[in-house]
Amino acid sequence: MNKMKIMFVCTGNICRSPLAHAVLEHKAREREKSDSLEVESSGIHSYHIGDNADSRMRQTARDRGVTLDHKARHLSRQDLNDYDLLLAMDRSHYREMERMAAGDPSLVSKIKLFGAYLDSDRAPDIPDPYYGGQSGFDLVFEMVSEGCDALLEGLADELS
Repeated sequence: MNKMKIMFVCTGNICRSPLAHAVLEHKAREREKSDSLEVESSGIHSYHIGDNADSRMRQTARDRGVTLDHKARHLSRQDLNDYDLLLAMDRSHYREMERMAAGDPSLVSKIKLFGAYLDSDRAPDIPDPYYGGQSGFDLVFEMVSEGCDALLEGLADELS
């Protein structure tokens, strides 16, 4: 069976996308779906390549039982080919991936806004907590957790 390959994308790959990566893997293990998924994350910008996820994000995840052990990597054009679903944390990441896809409909069709999996009363963007306080990290964890639940439910047939 082929694994579904999912890539989460944010700005520097140290807060939002590595959290979504870790949360989705955690939830997939809980639901015994981890054999059906390959999950990764990356950043639009390259200034954090090789860095650990932000310590505040790691602690927020750890406090909720999720291990966030990730080294930042940069999104490449090849990733657009290699992954089945590329999930942007906000509209700026979505637009950048569209630009990278250079109008190729087979690539553009794989790019989605992760916030689309949230309840419709929430904003479609997952806010960047980097420059804020702990409440921002808590909110991002809540949004990511909710989005990962909805994503797994939406993919249930494909992951069977």
